[in-house]
Amino acid sequence: MILEAGLAKAIAAGRGLVSGVALIAGMAGGGQYAAAQADPAKLPSTACSYTSGSPRAAGTRKLDLPADRWANAKAIVETAQDLRLPKRAAVIGVATALQESALDNAVVGDHGRAFGIFQQHPEHGWGSRAEVTDPRHAANAFFSRLVKVKDWDTKPLTLAAQAVQRSASPDAYAHHESRAERIVGAIKGESAGKLSAEHDQSIRGSLEAAIALGVPRAAVVLDVAAGVRAGILPSARKLLNENDLEQEARKLVESAAARLCADLTQNAGKASNRATGDGSRGAIALDAALQMIGVPYSWGGGGPNGPSYGIGRGAHTKGFDCSGLAEYAWSKAGVRIGGHTSTQWRAGVRVARSELRPGDLVFFATNPRDPATIHHVAINIDGRHYIHAPRTGSLVQVSSWTSGREAQYAGAIRPG
Repeated sequence: MILEAGLAKAIAAGRGLVSGVALIAGMAGGGQYAAAQADPAKLPSTACSYTSGSPRAAGTRKLDLPADRWANAKAIVETAQDLRLPKRAAVIGVATALQESALDNAVVGDHGRAFGIFQQHPEHGWGSRAEVTDPRHAANAFFSRLVKVKDWDTKPLTLAAQAVQRSASPDAYAHHESRAERIVGAIKGESAGKLSAEHDQSIRGSLEAAIALGVPRAAVVLDVAAGVRAGILPSARKLLNENDLEQEARKLVESAAARLCADLTQNAGKASNRATGDGSRGAIALDAALQMIGVPYSWGGGGPNGPSYGIGRGAHTKGFDCSGLAEYAWSKAGVRIGGHTSTQWRAGVRVARSELRPGDLVFFATNPRDPATIHHVAINIDGRHYIHAPRTGSLVQVSSWTSGREAQYAGAIRPG
């Protein structure tokens, strides 16, 4: 494990957590100590918050690349990584191949003298025809010449590519730069996902320990980067060069956190279903809400049809605010409760705190005795945890009752 194994083994979802001190290796240039009261209730919400801003790899369909050309692009990117070259090299390589062949390895040009994705000429020392039509050989040959170009990594892309290719259309490479950026970004995200799956247990153990100790996501990213650098994740070193190390480590952490978030949330959903033992509307509403874990908060956003763009400060974010999430969840159970806390407060029967069931709506107010001051609604899970959309900048997540929330508790409603 990347974090000290002893604590990580003791911290596991659904089992007892321990208080303690753990050495977090490699953070900020050396070992640091972190201590916190470990709380199992923090695991779901914090794990989900670690996924914030997680990049999603763009699919090949969106990038208009058939499978064979996607594979050729991957060969270029992975060759650059094998050579420990920065992302810029991969972008130049992909943009060049897009111009020369549209990443089609079968293209034959220049009157039958140029072959492969880079349209290389065997007579000019690029290799035999068989070699230049091997995408990895062709990419390696391209990069071996690129790195000899003075200041290649700071030159405009079209000048760097032209210095290698000596094309009759020297300005054409720049037209593909934006698309090449997207392709490289998607492939790098795909590689990080594979690494995360391969080392899931190691990274997951680190995440669970960090969550229990209250260690911020940024510190875990540095720890994973240090682990890769030190060879704790040896197969990662092939794919991650030093220049991109922290960025790719962030993808590893966020990808693993997304799976941990999903697993912990699923466990919470199973617990709620066991608590009801039936297909009640509340259980259906809760399950619908749990499926929205990780969706961004958007002020004024969300409704019966799911996430939507909000208003005001939520105008540019597609997601839910607290009442939008509640409305969506209960619409899936066939109950209309309205889209504002004031209408939701009157959308069912009042229930005592001791009689809460999964799916019940719990309300919080500035003055708990005055319903006019209600400012937040959440969906009960088990009387100790609830799912909600907390605030701008956050995600839909599972949280536990805190003393602050306890003091603002106004009551609960069972819709329908």
